[in-house]
Amino acid sequence: MAPLPRILTVDPSGGAAGIVRAALRLLERPAIQVDVPGGIEAFDEVERGHFRLLISAVQLGDGLSGAELAQRVRQRQPETHIVLLASPQDALAVNSLEQLGQETGAFLVLRHPIEPHQLLRILYAALDGRDIVSAAFTTQPGSDEPLGDMPPVPVLDLSAARRVLDSALTDVGAMAAILSTRTGDVLIERGAVGYLDRERLTDALAPTVSATIDMTRLIGGRPAALLFYDGDNYDVFVLSVGLHHFISLVFDGQNGLRAYGAVNRYGRRAAEDLIALIGANALILDGPAQQMPLPDERSAEPEVEPPLLARAELPPAPIPPRRKTETVAAISAPLEPEPDAASLLSLFSKNNLQALDASSLDDLFNPDKLAEIASETRQDTGPLSYEEARELGLIP
Repeated sequence: MAPLPRILTVDPSGGAAGIVRAALRLLERPAIQVDVPGGIEAFDEVERGHFRLLISAVQLGDGLSGAELAQRVRQRQPETHIVLLASPQDALAVNSLEQLGQETGAFLVLRHPIEPHQLLRILYAALDGRDIVSAAFTTQPGSDEPLGDMPPVPVLDLSAARRVLDSALTDVGAMAAILSTRTGDVLIERGAVGYLDRERLTDALAPTVSATIDMTRLIGGRPAALLFYDGDNYDVFVLSVGLHHFISLVFDGQNGLRAYGAVNRYGRRAAEDLIALIGANALILDGPAQQMPLPDERSAEPEVEPPLLARAELPPAPIPPRRKTETVAAISAPLEPEPDAASLLSLFSKNNLQALDASSLDDLFNPDKLAEIASETRQDTGPLSYEEARELGLIP
């Protein structure tokens, strides 16, 4: 397993140590950090072991300046990257230091106030063993998508947003609260904002929103960022509001860290309230989808119908000749009217029954007479057979 990279900070005030430690937490990169107050202690640490990066103040206060320490370390460990942090008290010497650093290549000078993303790029390059000078002055986008393809900043109800910021300002106990956009525009200022240059603060923090967008593309979902910058004069908390806005909460340099719990609770709630005011556009990352051009009817190729299958031609079927038919008028006998109930009953009237011949009635039950009747009715076909007589019911 490769050893962890080591970082040495040299600053009598301890400011450099706090800045580097906070930056490492943001990068989530493991490293061994050694903090010493002066140049003599720093040179002793260099004698004991190798350091990947050395970050030192310009004025060390022990008879050894940061530039002299950088030159000695460079002679001892040429592969160590060296950065000098120039404070406001070093404004007169910063130009000469930058020129000396460029001529010798021994160190890189960062002016106060330090641009956070520039420092992060320097740390990232140093931990990876890359050139810190090119990383410091070259902005490497986190994605291949140009910023020009991003949608415009969503519109926000400023009157309602002021009420949200006023409530958050009271809940967290901050000196000031500033709402800004990813393009660097300051929308709302609440509290004692005159103590801090809000335009420079917004410009320095604007890349933070770009980092949030890059993280959204990387990890997906809906990330919420909460950053903390610990300074001697002021402490600043930065909360992302969707993907296009952010809130800066400014505290006194001695009280900012104590307010972390309140900011984490009430500051995040204020960010969520502002996202609710903006709506869904607060979380929309990509621009409007481009509609696909409709095909030109004039240039469209005509549809080709499938070819018809060839069929064998068959001779026409012969037409059968029509038969000559003669129409014969049907001669029908006139139909007798159906007897009604009265006529049927009249058959059994007393007069009709008396008119019947009693001898003819006896013939109906005489077998000889019945045989004669059957013989008479079947003169052409012969006498009845036994089966026919049985079917007619003449015999049982």
